[in-house]
Amino acid sequence: MLKLTKPCARCPIPNVDPATAATGTEPGDTLATYRADARLNGAITFGMNAVVASGIEHLLKVGARGRATIAF
Repeated sequence: MLKLTKPCARCPIPNVDPATAATGTEPGDTLATYRADARLNGAITFGMNAVVASGIEHLLKVGARGRATIAF
């Protein structure tokens, strides 16, 4: 079982042009219009950090079944 701990802020690497290594503002500016998270002072978030709460000896395999409970 995983316990969600906090939102995960997006790194700035997607704003770097791979052809020139120049740092820009996109896609960060666009994502900030709908992914800014007040819990992280407006940082763009894309996921959640989690810790293993139980099942540490279990092995995950491709195709394994799982379930989730989400509460807002």
